[in-house]
Amino acid sequence: MDVVRSIETSLVRLVSTQKNLLKPFLLHAMVETPASLSFFLNPSGQLQNCTPQVHAVIRQYAVLLFSSVLVALCFAFKDPDELSGQAAGALAIYHLAPVVRATGRLLDGQAVWQPLLFVTVHGACLAGLSGCCWELYLKNYFAK
Repeated sequence: MDVVRSIETSLVRLVSTQKNLLKPFLLHAMVETPASLSFFLNPSGQLQNCTPQVHAVIRQYAVLLFSSVLVALCFAFKDPDELSGQAAGALAIYHLAPVVRATGRLLDGQAVWQPLLFVTVHGACLAGLSGCCWELYLKNYFAK
């Protein structure tokens, strides 16, 4: 019981500091920068039997993903405010799709390690960004 309280106290301290609220933005940038580069530089590695038209769509997605990295970096190094919370919410919604897709692959038994990695990494991003959204935006929104 003391261990649980100790962990809970540590988590409350971690979340309560304003600068720590911005760390999920850095996590998003660290996770999505390699992905965007991979999509852009090797589009045929993402899907089997890609046509040149599909390469263009995958590269466009890579640019969009890299744009989200740049937005995340802007928010990671500014003072936290309501807009930071709103941006965190938007990025959190993005991370929901990879979590759902990887969970489906795990449940289908298609693979184990890659989907498990995706669920873990995108789940951490989803949780961190959702917490940031709650603390900086939704908590005040629902308090009105």
